[in-house]
Amino acid sequence: MRNGPVVAQCPGCGKLYQSASPRPLCQACTDSENELISSIDREIRRNRNLNNEQLSALTSVPLRQIRAWIRGGRIKIYDAPNLSDSCDLCAVPIRHGKLCVGCSTRIEEAVAHEYEQDRLMKERLRNSHSYLTRAAFSR
Repeated sequence: MRNGPVVAQCPGCGKLYQSASPRPLCQACTDSENELISSIDREIRRNRNLNNEQLSALTSVPLRQIRAWIRGGRIKIYDAPNLSDSCDLCAVPIRHGKLCVGCSTRIEEAVAHEYEQDRLMKERLRNSHSYLTRAAFSR
């Protein structure tokens, strides 16, 4: 087993690089990404009321990348009330997690319903397997 850097291909530019860090980008792409995040942070400090679309237009960063950085914690939104991620199921804006409250509640209720149905089915099966005794045969 080898210890040390591993050669990987950068998903950003396609170049080969030695991957010694947890980030899957070459140094040039990492620096570029850090510059973009710094420009986003500067714009948020200038106007904390920007929404995702306005921030994307000002910084020329695609919306999906802004959302990915928000979800990954690279962009802090606690001080920016109009920035948000989107729910994985219904795409409604959310401030944390991967699901909105409505979708999360719906999933929890569906899971609880399935558990209850499973419990009832097991109970019916348990009650339907009655054992015959000698008294039942002697009648």
